[in-house]
Amino acid sequence: MPKLAISPTFLSEFSRLDTEIQTAALTAMRDHMSGDGDRLEHITGAADRRIRLLPIAPEWSGVVTPGAGDTDCLIAVRPHDEAVAFAQGLHPTGDPAIELVEAVPSPAPMAVPPRVTGPDELDLDTSFTEWQLTLHPNQHRIVDTGFAGAAQITGGPGTGKTVLALHRAAHLAIRDAARFPDDDRRAILLTTFNRLLAQTLSGQLDRLLPDPDLRSRIEVTTIDSLARGIVYQHTGLAPNALGRDELGERWREAAWSDGIPYSGRFLVDEWEHVILAQNLTRLPDYIRCERSGRVLHLTPEHRTHVWEAIQRYAAAMRVSGEWSYPQIALEAARILRRSGARYRHVIVDEAQDLHPAQWRLLRAVVDEGPDDLFIVGDPHQRIYDNRVSLASLGINVRGRSHRLRVSYRVTQEILNWALPILGRRTAIGMDDNADTLVGYRSLLHGPEPTLRGCASRDEERAALGDQVRAWLEAGVSAPSIAVVGRNHWVARHITKELQARGIRTVPLDSMEARPGVRVGTMHKLKGQEFRCVAITGMSEPLLPPKAAIDSAEGDPVALEEVYQQERNLLFVACTRARDALYVSYTGSPSRLLSHVEQPVPIG
Repeated sequence: MPKLAISPTFLSEFSRLDTEIQTAALTAMRDHMSGDGDRLEHITGAADRRIRLLPIAPEWSGVVTPGAGDTDCLIAVRPHDEAVAFAQGLHPTGDPAIELVEAVPSPAPMAVPPRVTGPDELDLDTSFTEWQLTLHPNQHRIVDTGFAGAAQITGGPGTGKTVLALHRAAHLAIRDAARFPDDDRRAILLTTFNRLLAQTLSGQLDRLLPDPDLRSRIEVTTIDSLARGIVYQHTGLAPNALGRDELGERWREAAWSDGIPYSGRFLVDEWEHVILAQNLTRLPDYIRCERSGRVLHLTPEHRTHVWEAIQRYAAAMRVSGEWSYPQIALEAARILRRSGARYRHVIVDEAQDLHPAQWRLLRAVVDEGPDDLFIVGDPHQRIYDNRVSLASLGINVRGRSHRLRVSYRVTQEILNWALPILGRRTAIGMDDNADTLVGYRSLLHGPEPTLRGCASRDEERAALGDQVRAWLEAGVSAPSIAVVGRNHWVARHITKELQARGIRTVPLDSMEARPGVRVGTMHKLKGQEFRCVAITGMSEPLLPPKAAIDSAEGDPVALEEVYQQERNLLFVACTRARDALYVSYTGSPSRLLSHVEQPVPIG
C-alpha cells in the first residue's frame, strides 16, 4: 500500500485553501494510499525526476516529493499550472530525505518605517488617531463661514474634505446651542454613503465634541437609513430593499422570458438613471425626457415598449413588498414634503455617489435658507454611476462652491502614481461644471509606491505577508494598516495568510474597535484613511472583474461605465494611504496599471 506523508510546512498552506479544495485534496490522498491506481504523474522539465504531481481536482494538483524509505511526501496543493511551475523550480538540497527548497526565494522587505515629511504646522508627529481629526490651518475660514444657502466643497484625495465636514458639524452644533439653548433636539444631520463611514464619523465627532449636550445636537446616519427610517415611521413597515445586481439578474431573466430585446442591465439602468432619477410617473413625460449619457437611442415607439416592461416589473416588486433604494428615497421625500423638514442644517459627505432621488430627499429634509446644505465630495472618486445636477433638483450652490487643490493627507509620490489610473483629468461635477485636477498637489512627501509582480498566487500572498510584517515591525500600528482585494475571495485569502503568520486581523467593515490589521474589499476603503495600504490581486482577470464586464451584456455604454468605475475604484483605494502604498499582482497586471513600469515577476 502506498504511503503518503505531509511536509511540516504543508498544513499552513493547506489551511488557506477553500473548503472544496481541501475536501478534494483529502479524497485524493485517501484514494492514493488505498492503492486506487497509479495516480502520481511525472513532470516534464522537473529538476529532479522523482518529483511528481497528485491530481486533486480538474484544475488543482499536489506536489509530491520522495521521502524517507518508500514514503512519498506531499508538500503543496496549488492550481495545476502553478503546481507545475513550482515543482520545476525545486532542487534537492543533498539531504538523504530529499528535502527540497525553492530555487529563487523571495526577498523579504526591510522593517523600515515609511517616513513622511511636510510643513511643521501639519504636526506629523502626532498619533495617527489624532491626525485623523487634523484640519489644515487654511481651512478654518471655511468651517466658520456663514453661507446664504447651500455650499459645495470639492477636492481631490487628501484635501481634507471629510475632516472639514466634521469640523463644520461641530461648529454648527456650537452655534445652534447658542441660538436655541432651550431646544436640544437633533438639529444637524451629518449623512454619508455607508454604515462603516457613518460609524467612523460618529466616533470622530465624539472626540471632537466631548460635551454631550453639543454632541446630541448632531445625528449621524447613512442616506439609506435616513430614507428607510422616514418610510417606516410613516407606514409602520420596513421597506425590503434590493440592490442593482439582484435587480439586474431578476430583470434579465424576466426580459429573456418575455422575449424583450433589451438586457436586464439596460432596463435597470434606464429605470434608475432616467425614470427614477427624473421622477417620471407618466409615459408622455418619459417619451419627451432627455436621456443624458444613454448612448442607445430610443424612438417613441421603443420608449413605449421599455416603459411598459419596466412598469410591469416594478409592479411585480410592489406586490412582493420590494423596493429599490432610489424608490425608498423618493417615497421618503414625498412624505417630508407633506410633513415638513426635520433639521436646520445638513452636511453631506461622499456626495459624488448619491442618486438624484437621494438628493430630492436631502432637499426635503431641510428648509431652504442660510447654511441649509454643506456638501463635500469629489467627482473623480465616483465609484457608482450616479450623475446629478444639483441645480435641477432645487439645490443652488452658484457662488458658494470651493475647490480644494492642496492635499495634505496623502503624499505627492502616491498621487503621482495614482492619478494616471483615472485615465482622465476632468469630470463633470454636481454643479454641471467641469471639475479638473489641474494644479492639484500635495504638501507631503514619502516613499515611492511599490508594485510587485509575482509568479504565483502563493508567492503573492507570502510577499504580502512579508510586507505587512515589515510594517508592523517598523512600528506602524495594526489598525492603521489596511490590506484589500477586489472581491471577497481575495480578502478571505489575505485573512488566512496573515492569521497563519500570527498577525491579528479585523474585517474592514467591522463596527468594533478591535486591534488588528484591517482586511476587506476595495469598496470598503471608501472614505477611510490609513498610514499604509496594501492592494493585492491586481491581475488582469480580477481587475476589472469578468463578472462586471459580463454584466454589461454587450452594451457599449455600460461597458465604458464598468471600466471607468473600476479606474475610479482603484484610484480611491490607492489614495487611502497617507504614508506607504504596496500593490501586487500575479502573472499579467491589470490593464488599469499600464501606466506603471512593470517589474519582473519574482519566482
